[in-house]
Parts: sequence; C-alpha cells; structure tokens
Amino acid sequence: MAENSPARGDARPRPDEPARPPSGADVGWGITGTMLSGMIVWGGVGWLLDRWLETRVFTLVGVLLGLGVAIYLVVVKYGAVEPPPGGRPTSTTRGGQRSRPPEYRKTQKGRR
Repeated sequence: MAENSPARGDARPRPDEPARPPSGADVGWGITGTMLSGMIVWGGVGWLLDRWLETRVFTLVGVLLGLGVAIYLVVVKYGAVEPPPGGRPTSTTRGGQRSRPPEYRKTQKGRR
C-alpha cells in the first residue's frame, strides 16, 4: 500500500494498462442521466422564471431547451454510431435503382 502512495506533492502515476471501455449499460445510464438532468435543471429554471414573472410558458420552454441541450451533449460525448465493417451493402444496380425481383417471385392479384 505504501508503494502505491505518491510522495508528498507528487501526482499519482497513471496505470500502464488502458482503462476498460464502458459497457452498454454504462453508456445507456449515462445517456439517460444526461437527458433527465437536462430536462429537470432547465425545466426548474423555467419554473422559477414562471413563478417570478407570473407566467405559465417558461417551464415548457425550459424543458424543451434542456432536452435539446442534452441531445447535443449526448451526440458530442458519445458520437454517432459507427457503420458496420465492410461498408454499406450494395443492393442497387447502376444508376442507383433497385433491381427487379425474378419473374418467379412476382405475384398477381388472386394468385398466391
């Protein structure tokens, strides 16, 4: 235990191994907490403004503002979902139009 303690005034050395990546549950709870706290905090600010100015509109504005800021923070912190390896599947023909199914797969009304 004494060997892990830094000398007086020195910073604790960082571990050699990298930190483990967060699990899916950790990310989910982080996003949920960010969304709820944004709506509650800014909704509370709007509610206080409504009480002070004797209006009824700022609570809703605060909740929506908090939701928007929370979504922005989630996108900044966690980023967009990475595309699957191998790129986008190519299910189109030249010109970007989808190919037609073979004749045996076509159905007509009344024929099953």
